[in-house]
Order: sequence, then C-alpha cells, then structure tokens
Amino acid sequence: MRQSTGALLRQLPYEFKRRVGHAHFPSMPVESLLGRTIAKYARRMPDADLFLYSGSALQAFCGPSRGRRFLFQYHPSPKFIEATLSEIDDLAELRAWEDEAEVSNTAMEAHHRAEVALADYFVVASSFTKNGLLELGVDERRVAVVPYGCPPVNTAPVPPPVRNEFLFVGQGVKRKGLHLLIEAWRRAELDGMRLRVVASRMDPEIADFAKDLSSVEITPRVSRQELGELMASADTFVMPSLVEGFGLVFGEALAQGCRLIGSSNTGVVDYRLDSRIGTVVPAGSLDALTRALQEAAASMDPKRPYWHDAIAAARERSWDSFRAGIVQSVSDLARPGSAVEGRDE
Repeated sequence: MRQSTGALLRQLPYEFKRRVGHAHFPSMPVESLLGRTIAKYARRMPDADLFLYSGSALQAFCGPSRGRRFLFQYHPSPKFIEATLSEIDDLAELRAWEDEAEVSNTAMEAHHRAEVALADYFVVASSFTKNGLLELGVDERRVAVVPYGCPPVNTAPVPPPVRNEFLFVGQGVKRKGLHLLIEAWRRAELDGMRLRVVASRMDPEIADFAKDLSSVEITPRVSRQELGELMASADTFVMPSLVEGFGLVFGEALAQGCRLIGSSNTGVVDYRLDSRIGTVVPAGSLDALTRALQEAAASMDPKRPYWHDAIAAARERSWDSFRAGIVQSVSDLARPGSAVEGRDE
C-alpha cells in the first residue's frame, strides 16, 4: 500500500469547505500529486502492467513502462461533456443555467487526450463513457464496460412509501438534468405525489425555477443514515442526467428497493434492469421524462411488490461482481490477438 501525503494535504481544505457549503474538488492538483507517486513506483518496475485511474495515470504512462497500460476511464472528456450539453437539452435556452467547471478548463481536455493516447486498453463503467472514447477514435475492441456495483442491500421488511414519493439525489445542476425534472414534474400534474430533492449544490436558477411547486421539497446534503432512510421510503428514484460517467447513487437507491428512472446517458442503461424496476429515457427529452413520471405514478402500488425485484437486482450487481468483472475484462482485453495499436517507445 502506497499513499501520497501531498495529495491528502491538497484535498483537506476541500473536505472542510464542502461541509459548510459547495466547493469544487481540486481534481487536477490532487490527481497530479497522485500521479507523481504512482510514477515513482512504476519506474522501479518497468516491466509491470499498469491498471490506473484516469487523471492520475499520465505520469506513469509517460515513464519507462514496458508493460501493458490499462486505463480506468471514469468520466467522459470535457469536450465530450460540452458537446453533449449543447446538443440534447430541451431546456438549454430557457434560463442561464450554470456552466460545468470542466467545460472551461482546457488543461483537463489536454490531459485526458494525452492519457488516452498512451493507454493500450480501457475499462469504463458505462456505455456513455465508452462513447466518449470512441469519439476520440479509440478502437471499440480495446474498451470493456463494467458497470459499478451496488452496496449491501436493505434486509429490513418492505417499508411503505412516504407520501407516494419520488426522490432525486445529486448536485442540483443542469448536467444532472434537475431543471428537466422540475419542468417534467410540472407538466406531469401528478396529484397527490411528491418529489423530494436532496442537492449538495444547487444552481440558483433551478431553485428559483421550482419555487412555485408546492409538491417539490428541496433540501441540502443529509447524513448517510438519513439518505438511506429516504431511499428506503421513496417509491421511485429519478435522475435524468444529461452527462453522467455512471451515477453511483443509482446503485445505492436500487439496494434500498427503489425503482429507477435514468437517462440514456447514465449507468441505468448498463444495469439492464427489467422494466418493472428500471426505465431509461432519452437524455434531454422533456416529453419522454414527463411520460416516464406519469407511468411510474400510474403503476405505483402501496404494497411495493417491485421492491423485492429491486433488491434482487442489486444483490446480483454487487461490488464483488464488479471486481470480478474488472478481472475478467482485463483478461479478455489482453488476450493474444486483441486490438492494440503500436507504441512509439
């Protein structure tokens, strides 16, 4: 086990700030310091294979490595994010929604492209992230999709839904599709239903956009215990992200027995859930999201028979299965005859 004290110290101010308000994670400085530590040990073992997390792999990949280079790409590139956000949002021009930090950071895009150019193989958690690599010209045969796992499932008796509740958990920004969800909720006209929004960060424009909806309750970050209780009591979890590397919160909600509504740009696609517990809507489509909310409300059952299906699906998609999938994918990608472009050593 190796650690980077510099990366820890660089991250500490962020950890304090985010407990009292929103703070941007210092991705590039932290990843650079981690990369420096990784590269130091990689240089001592030049024949070793490298399986490294995107953002902190570049320095080791640039070293005297003769082994195979696997990159775990956890999120699409900034340019792919920017292009996606500009192309598919039905409400893009309605208000001056906040921009994403990655969009204006050209250094992040350059770093991403350099890592991709040096990697031999790629493992990603979602088809959407894979599509970002394909846009850069990566051979599809060099990319494996291994969806993230779910935490241990809820073993308590089936809890009743609270006030026929839908739940959103995530940053309250356009990338997460919260503005679309607010407008879809308004149009769906779901009498007697409530939407609970838990947002650690909130775009003021989105908060103002929702202020006339008495059936929408917006709260800031909650404790881990309270979050579990909210998920266990909600009937349906919905997060219609425009851009999402995967969305770990989907697995957390599924493990608590929630039905899921997610966009085609989220990891819900790769969970391949039965229609009773998983609905995928085209990313950015207001009409499709409105229909999905209406259909979920119409099929809502106070006894929640689908709770058992959600729990079973989460159990099958555990973190152990994710780790096994990583091992299998690395083996499959590196099998003789797989597609690898030549290197300039």
